Amino acid sequence: MTELTSESCIRKNVDVPILRGLQEQLHEKWDLENLADLLTVAGNETRLKILFLLANQPELCVCDLADVTGMTVSSISHQLSKLRAHGLLSKRREGQTIFYRLLDTPFVAFLKQLFELED
Repeated sequence: MTELTSESCIRKNVDVPILRGLQEQLHEKWDLENLADLLTVAGNETRLKILFLLANQPELCVCDLADVTGMTVSSISHQLSKLRAHGLLSKRREGQTIFYRLLDTPFVAFLKQLFELED
């Protein structure tokens, strides 16, 4: 663990047990790098629109998403691949059509709650 004294910080009291506990939580209990990646991928406006649409309709194909957003199928497919790579979507094929749906993850549940706040 890192040192708990900072030469650039002026304070009268240092509660070492609290700071040690926070260090433990930061380093052992939270995968902040993964969370930052998820927030980054969801923070793109186009991908956020896709996530919103899939939160409101359990399953949509690429063409549906392109029609609703006014984007090209190619652009939507590119964004869908990024969302899948981050474990937010699954896909299923029916003939030549590929349908996408949100996976049941804590981050997706969090996003759904955020979308409900905007109603």
